[in-house]
Amino acid sequence: MNKDAYLEDNISKNPAIELLQKMGYTYISPEECEAQRDGLYNVILKDILRSQLERLNRYSFGENEYKFSAENIERAVDEIDEPLADNLVVSSEKIYNDIMLGRSYPETLPDGRTMNFNMKYIEWGDITQNVFHVTEEFKVHSADRQHDTRPDIVLFVNGI
Repeated sequence: MNKDAYLEDNISKNPAIELLQKMGYTYISPEECEAQRDGLYNVILKDILRSQLERLNRYSFGENEYKFSAENIERAVDEIDEPLADNLVVSSEKIYNDIMLGRSYPETLPDGRTMNFNMKYIEWGDITQNVFHVTEEFKVHSADRQHDTRPDIVLFVNGI
């Protein structure tokens, strides 16, 4: 009898990851995930998110289209990486609203005026514009280190 055939990785985790890859998810190793995070307390893959925010977002003024400033891209990355300073429900609502609705940022127009424009985290109109990743054994530390976790499989959309 082959005992490896009954290991959790072989009967559930690995087949699930393979299926997700066939569905279009890109595998990213736990080590690559850790390299993109500011420690194991954070769960956003910041390089991927930053790249997607730059790629997906433009704002129009007059007949022209403009890119968001590097400062606003960085603010958007930092603001979605919401620490759970408030209670869980309040923090979850903030993050949900940002993901669903986007967030508004001020940009200086060529004529010197400043106006707010919406930046989206996910392209809901054409999901093929988003990037999808899957990883395994994703370690996350809790603030008190008493409630650390390590889910078997984690899915990301645009690094979130």
